[in-house]
Amino acid sequence: MLLAAGCQAPMTSSQGDIAATPVVRPQLPPEIGRQVTIANVLRTTGRAGSETVDPWDPLADPLARGAVFKADYVVDAAARADGRRTFNRVQDAVSRAVSDGGAASGQRVYILVKPGTYRELVYVPASSRPITLYGEGRSAADTVITAGLDAAVAPGDYVKQFGAQFASVDPSIQEMHALVRERSGNISTSGTMTVWVRNHGFQARNLTFENSYNKATGNAREECGERACGNSAPDAQINKVHHQAVALTVEGADKAQFENVRLIGFQDTLYLKSAETRVTARSFFHRSYIEGDVDFIFGDTTAYFYRSEVRSLGDRTMSYVGAPNTNWKTKYGFVFDTVRFTSDGSPNALAGKFHLARQWFHNSRCSPYAPVDVPGYRCVLGAESVYRKPKGTITPTVLETVGKMIVVNSTIGRHIDRQRPWSEWNRAGTLSHRPAQFTSDDFWNNLRKAGIDPVRDLGYDGPPAPKDIYLAEFNNADE
Repeated sequence: MLLAAGCQAPMTSSQGDIAATPVVRPQLPPEIGRQVTIANVLRTTGRAGSETVDPWDPLADPLARGAVFKADYVVDAAARADGRRTFNRVQDAVSRAVSDGGAASGQRVYILVKPGTYRELVYVPASSRPITLYGEGRSAADTVITAGLDAAVAPGDYVKQFGAQFASVDPSIQEMHALVRERSGNISTSGTMTVWVRNHGFQARNLTFENSYNKATGNAREECGERACGNSAPDAQINKVHHQAVALTVEGADKAQFENVRLIGFQDTLYLKSAETRVTARSFFHRSYIEGDVDFIFGDTTAYFYRSEVRSLGDRTMSYVGAPNTNWKTKYGFVFDTVRFTSDGSPNALAGKFHLARQWFHNSRCSPYAPVDVPGYRCVLGAESVYRKPKGTITPTVLETVGKMIVVNSTIGRHIDRQRPWSEWNRAGTLSHRPAQFTSDDFWNNLRKAGIDPVRDLGYDGPPAPKDIYLAEFNNADE
């Protein structure tokens, strides 16, 4: 893809003394922008650079067309559970659906969740049966699945709170539970999710998935955890456990579809994660609502957000909607089409300094991209990503997580920085820094400046021609 000429445009004189400030907002030319469609973005899946063509039209699915389903299983907290068709917990119904899979392999199974609040974790394993989970309330807010885990929770505390619900579930679900239970130190970001989906073809409609961490008090107290307040050391943020709290993780589940869902959280609300390195899967979110404050839509898969609302919460002075870490060979990362980017109207949001995204420098332990004030500092290519002061190494896999996000046909609220809606990953001079990279040319040139030759050291054939686009907009309106 090509960027339109003049991607740095001057501000209008109506904006006073910032009129001469350049705007770094790359725009796709019309002939390219019009190609950013559901059909094109969701056309392929699989290994980066050698994807499989598998056309997918989620809008043609009965889920998006509002079809009335016949429930195979019903979840109702007020009903008398029989353990066969009626359940009080969502996880128990999912477990039964998976256990019954041998009799109807490949046939979609429908789980109706009656209105109410379900305080539990829900893990949906890979299965021969694609699962549709749906609510029947008047809105998605009527049926809520909620829990309150954050990354700093110890495994023992996780087990005390939720271990009992996994005692009698299908072995495939117990295996997922064990991956969190058996961690050392803390459960980390990837152990906090309220709903965890590994099921190919999974669908959800008319439901709310919430991580309730800090929801009763607000997230302002986490400001210094993210911003390293008062600590300007190069390693202020490296290997520190912050209080990430995921509402929904979709891990390696291809053709995962979400219709009229609400995803509620603060930091790291939605995690879209590949099951293995350099292999992507596809997700689709339609007529949905997602809220958060920092990196609240993040991951390395391909996802299309359509006719939805994405709301930035202003409890903290800085906010980033997206944190993609897409592999450089994957054609698309996150695409937002006909999306309203809104805010909560808080003073922090109305300061107009929030960002659409910063590209997640995933698993980096040192930065080769800017001077770091450590005597003898070096960060060079190596077999592992590690830092032992004053030297560190970084792997090709980490370097290749460039992060891609395109916003088209959308409305961008006044909370987003008009001059620089795309942010660097942490500040220059820190171990975790990486500048914003708008195209594959930026990626290529930054490697060379860092002393890493893409051809000699990484085995690349040459820079993409025409250059690939990592961050861009098309046909958007500023609020």
